[in-house]
Amino acid sequence: MIIQSKPNLILLTNTRGSVWQRSIGAYQVAHHCRENGYTVQVIDFTDFFNEEELVDVITKLLSSELLAIGISTTFYSTIDKDKDPKLSVNAGSNLRGDVVIDEKLYAVFNTVKAFNSNIKIIAGGANSWQAAGNLTFDAVFHGYSEQSVVEYLEILQHKRPKAIHPTIKHQEIVNGDLSYFDIENLNHRYTVNDIILKGETLPIEIGRGCIFKCKFCSYPLNGKKKNDYIRNYDLLKEELEYNYEKFGVTNYFFTDDTFNDSTDKITALHKVFTSLSFKIGFVCYLRVDLLHRHREQILLLKEMGLNSVVFGIESLHHGAAKAIGKGMHSDKLKQFLIDLYYEHWNEEVSITCSMIIGLPGETEEHVREVFKWFRNKGKDLCDSWWPLTISTKGHYQSAFDKEHEKYGYVLEGEHWTSDIMTYKQAYQLSQEFNDIGMYRDNHPGSWMIEALLSYGYSLKELMNMQVKDMPWQQMVLKRMRMVKEYKKELIKKISG
Repeated sequence: MIIQSKPNLILLTNTRGSVWQRSIGAYQVAHHCRENGYTVQVIDFTDFFNEEELVDVITKLLSSELLAIGISTTFYSTIDKDKDPKLSVNAGSNLRGDVVIDEKLYAVFNTVKAFNSNIKIIAGGANSWQAAGNLTFDAVFHGYSEQSVVEYLEILQHKRPKAIHPTIKHQEIVNGDLSYFDIENLNHRYTVNDIILKGETLPIEIGRGCIFKCKFCSYPLNGKKKNDYIRNYDLLKEELEYNYEKFGVTNYFFTDDTFNDSTDKITALHKVFTSLSFKIGFVCYLRVDLLHRHREQILLLKEMGLNSVVFGIESLHHGAAKAIGKGMHSDKLKQFLIDLYYEHWNEEVSITCSMIIGLPGETEEHVREVFKWFRNKGKDLCDSWWPLTISTKGHYQSAFDKEHEKYGYVLEGEHWTSDIMTYKQAYQLSQEFNDIGMYRDNHPGSWMIEALLSYGYSLKELMNMQVKDMPWQQMVLKRMRMVKEYKKELIKKISG
């Protein structure tokens, strides 16, 4: 299938992680715009295009039909307002996600504006707050923006009255959360123009929000009621069958904040997944205390295709965990993790425990004790470590962001200090621990293990590897071949 018309909207996004892995945001916006009559072209993996290639692709798509071109900031890491036209990009081209300066996007924007100055340059995604005030962008969309982007395109076509949004000079700031989007009846489709490679692992959104309100968490829709904002199960089944028939897809990244927030939901999804004409595999975020409380979920998850899980443990210091809203006692939790891995899941599900350094009451000495406990588990339980972040700038803000002083933190710029630790200490500890665990001794866990399944590895092979022994050169070559195939198919589609 060749694109029959030039796009009304172009969306640029980039790699998520160190292996071949898409993020869902741009595709979700693209789908909703397509459902409302707009032609959209997503260009992914822009970090693997040089400037000439990217400008050439964009030039082929330019026409009088083009209304806007946008970027997803979710994996772009610092948009520098003071050094226009430079854009710092989290390229995701290596394990640590080093930040590089990427000017080619501005070459693209200049090309577009030179063709037609009325075409709008827009930004959205999880880090959209970084784009506010960078006047390269005509509009910045905060929050969930599927419907607000559609409304914006309708305004550009004079199909609806111009909305009144806050502005920074000429830049419009659009709060996407003010426009209703019906997630329950979402019937998402990737199209052939998205260039889905045969058998790759895809992101999919089953529900939005979380029933909990952890103090450090700034994700939207926290504190929702059980079973709110969950997609229609019949429509979800149709999408899974479609992806299999069209692209041979069987493995998924589930993007839900807390996948097991309801046993009713898990039971319903178990029925959906086990009734498919093929077997799926997936990685997701689970809440460990819910598994402990609702043991019936454990076997259901395994039967329905769970390959890898991320537990937001955050801390094994009981006081710190309780302070953020996670009250399961650390001794009970540690034993349950071991039982899950070895007994309930028979060493067939990868477990990654995500930890935060710098929470109230937890000292460096205790954090080091926890790190030693993980090392004693060998490579079986993966651990990943992150410094606590507190920011007053994001569109969404956590309790710590809003009332950091109440919890014992003092902000100096965007870096915090407390009576126990500083952000700098927490950052250095996370680097030290990840250099030993995540980047060396662990098996590949979390999202990476699911992504590597599209490279031809089996789950068993990956869980028997340590990261330090992985064939990185072979994997890089595989990814570059996939990039080459993606570019080739993209050019073929847009050249007509």
